[in-house]
Amino acid sequence: MNKITIIFSPYHVGERDFRVGNGPKRILGFGIVDVLEKLGYEVDIVEIPRVDEYEGEIGKSFEILNRTSVIVKNAIANGTFPLILSGNCMATAAVACGLREENLGFIYFDAHDDLDSPDVNTNGYLDAMGLSMLRGESWKAHMSKVPYFKPLTFDKFLYCGLRACDEIQKQRVKEANMDIIWGDETKKVDFIKEVKTQLQKRDYSPAVVHLDLDCLDAAYGKVNDFPSEGGLYENELLECMGMVPEYSTPRSLTICSFDPDCGDGDKIAQIAVEAVKRFFTSLSKKK
Repeated sequence: MNKITIIFSPYHVGERDFRVGNGPKRILGFGIVDVLEKLGYEVDIVEIPRVDEYEGEIGKSFEILNRTSVIVKNAIANGTFPLILSGNCMATAAVACGLREENLGFIYFDAHDDLDSPDVNTNGYLDAMGLSMLRGESWKAHMSKVPYFKPLTFDKFLYCGLRACDEIQKQRVKEANMDIIWGDETKKVDFIKEVKTQLQKRDYSPAVVHLDLDCLDAAYGKVNDFPSEGGLYENELLECMGMVPEYSTPRSLTICSFDPDCGDGDKIAQIAVEAVKRFFTSLSKKK
């Protein structure tokens, strides 16, 4: 594909331009469209319309998922690659629905597992439940209405930088049999080596690629309200984003969970744009 559809979703807890909902706007402001066009891609931007008429966080958030799934499906039907700029990380659940791929794989750069169910969740965010929703474990009535939804298994799932988990969350990840490259605040992990090894050992194609920017080490400042040590350095993230299309077949890329007013927003936005550049430069070599 030499065409990209940027799906612009500046929402957090159903509210537009609120906290991490401002992240997509900051990333756009740092010239991501120009970067992609210089790589030879045609870029179209589709914005998720406001959902103000829906009731409460739950109603608004699921309507955003509904619309995201349809836009992803249309992007694929039109021969374009979906690049989702989202406030919330559970957007990727809707992306997976819209792709409608069989045997879908997942490559997740994230400090958090997103596998909570309502029964174990303690932080109060729907975001923390995106993957449990996608496998049909939680919010079943709402998920059944998301276009093209069907429960998915995570037989081909790679986590990179996962670390900010309590004991219950760690146990749930292990029970899901995901491949995990753990972050570690007590010693430096060679993420480049580990990611390359894992991608060479196993094919996660066709892959949903998910970049939650809090996978970055806390040394880069607060990406959002949940920074943690033991994450990826900038050079590691960029190298890994270039490796993903080299060793797998991505079907989408989601960038999410970045609050530009939380820390050094300009620095993080620049890293995000460079990560996208590395990803699509690598992807273009496979044409």
